[in-house]
Amino acid sequence: MPYPETGQPLPRAADARATADKWQGWILAAPGHAREWARVFDVGPDDSEGIWQAIAAAVLDAPVSTVRDRAPHGVVCSVGVELTINDRTAHVATAWHYADEEGSPRLVTAYPSP
Repeated sequence: MPYPETGQPLPRAADARATADKWQGWILAAPGHAREWARVFDVGPDDSEGIWQAIAAAVLDAPVSTVRDRAPHGVVCSVGVELTINDRTAHVATAWHYADEEGSPRLVTAYPSP
């Protein structure tokens, strides 16, 4: 299976994964994007599973907007999605890492914009 291509859906999106350390240490953490998530969706660190489910569902059909080669460490790509959480809807930027062409996408970061 190939790496992602701009304008195409995220390859192997059904196998996407996110690690707990990304949620706890960055995405929903104070040094990361906690303020944005709280302001836009009224969520906090305990909401990571619901947010992940929304992102994982939305990214299945969303097109890749950018691809950056990080050779020899694979590629990183961006995918923008619309999420509705707590009756609020907003654009969420996501970044995904593929370690190699056969790998599944791993969530690097995600943050909403009002």
